[in-house]
Amino acid sequence: MDRELECWLNLHNFYLYSGSYETKNLADYLAVTPRTIERWIKGKTKPKKEQLARIKRYLEAKRTS
Repeated sequence: MDRELECWLNLHNFYLYSGSYETKNLADYLAVTPRTIERWIKGKTKPKKEQLARIKRYLEAKRTS
């Protein structure tokens, strides 16, 4: 697994379990379905580099809000 993807998954799990966001919100932000994000999490597919960059910006905004 790519290091960048692994970092995202760790942050995703942290924010998801802390209750500060939902996968659906991230999916809406990225213009993908929640199912697509589930596939990324399970390692069936991987987000593109551009999507990873957008995910990072989204989660960083969550961290500062």
